[in-house]
Amino acid sequence: MTPNTYLLALAALAVSFVGFSTLVITLRQTAGGALSLLDAFLMRTFIQLGFLVVAGALLPPLLSLSPLEAAQIWRLASLAVSVPALFFAITYPSRRQFVFGKRTPTSIYTDVAVLSGAGLLLVLNASGLVFAPGAFVFAASLTLILCLSGWAYLQALTLLLREHLSHSDGRVE
Repeated sequence: MTPNTYLLALAALAVSFVGFSTLVITLRQTAGGALSLLDAFLMRTFIQLGFLVVAGALLPPLLSLSPLEAAQIWRLASLAVSVPALFFAITYPSRRQFVFGKRTPTSIYTDVAVLSGAGLLLVLNASGLVFAPGAFVFAASLTLILCLSGWAYLQALTLLLREHLSHSDGRVE
């Protein structure tokens, strides 16, 4: 399998994830009314992470159309994805705290640490200091970000269901 084949499949999967995650949050509103600030924040979070993976996965195939050598492609793509990934990870706890109005739980910091780890792997791939820049670390980092997004989505869905049940009589309709 070529790296581009894997990355294009990953991009397609990430687009599907974005659509599915926003659809489920939107459908949840049919049972409970208008889109809340929390719903909008969570939907935006999964759209951002999903499209980070999509853009990252499409960048190497695009760059392969240029005269750049393979190592340059992996360096440039890794750097281009690492910056928004690390920015997202660093700012997420404060953005979440602002929307929720309460302290960010410790469990969320685990998600932030995993995303930061993926971002740092991309930085290492871009630098070429520890290992030669390559497709494996790049693809593995993007895959980790997408898997983390899926895990975080399940955490968010659990939170939304708990909130919904606390506002109802406890019955699932």
